[in-house]
Parts: sequence; structure tokens; C-alpha cells
Amino acid sequence: MSRYSRAVLCSACIALLIFACIAAGCSSAQAPAASGATFSNAAPPTSSGGANTILIKNFAFDPSSVTVKTGTTVTWVNQDGAPHTVVSDAGSPAAFTSDSLSTGNSYKFTFTQPGTYTYHCSIHPSMAGTIVVQQ
Repeated sequence: MSRYSRAVLCSACIALLIFACIAAGCSSAQAPAASGATFSNAAPPTSSGGANTILIKNFAFDPSSVTVKTGTTVTWVNQDGAPHTVVSDAGSPAAFTSDSLSTGNSYKFTFTQPGTYTYHCSIHPSMAGTIVVQQ
């Protein structure tokens, strides 16, 4: 292969790599949030998330069960290398569904009705959790 051909091939590969990086960075479309729910790309907490924060790590919700008062906003933060979702189970007092959460993304939902809410990750159904909302 001539020196000129290698230079052209190398330039084409670099151009394709740059285009792929730009395209990947511009493809962060998300579905509109449900009422009482928000999505965020903010930097996640690095260890414990606080009383109303559930960390998604090691393919589990941590903690798996939380008790809160009516009107509390709970935040889920994905600290895993894989995408996850937060989806209420049938029979919960109110339905909620997050978009697919990439590493570092978060989802918030405000619980306005008392009751027991069970939820799971629709991508990894073995991941499950519970929110108990008291008045």
C-alpha cells in the first residue's frame, strides 16, 4: 500500500471516528416525563444517596425498601455501567415509569398518595424495590 493510500485511509478513519463521537453526543432524546416525574443527567452521588435517594448499583436498588411521607420526592440514581429503568408494578396506588437511565442519569417521582408501591427494572426484571408512603 502506498504512503498516499495509507494517509487517505487514516484520514477517512479519523473522520468517521469524529463523526461517530459527535453523533453519539447529540442523541440524548428522552420521552416527556410523567406528571410528578423528572429526569436528570446531573452528576450522581458517589456513595450513599441520602434518605430519599435510591442508588442503582450492582444490578440492585439500594436500599431496596424505603418508607417516606406523602408528598416526598424520591430520586433514583444509576451508578451501574448498564442502563436501567424504574417502573411501578401493577396494583401500585399510582403508576410511574422512567426512561432508560444511562450511567449517571437520575429519575425523580413525587409520591402524593399513601400506600405501598412496588417497582422493578423493565430491562432486568429481577431488580425490584418497594416504597411505602405514609401520611
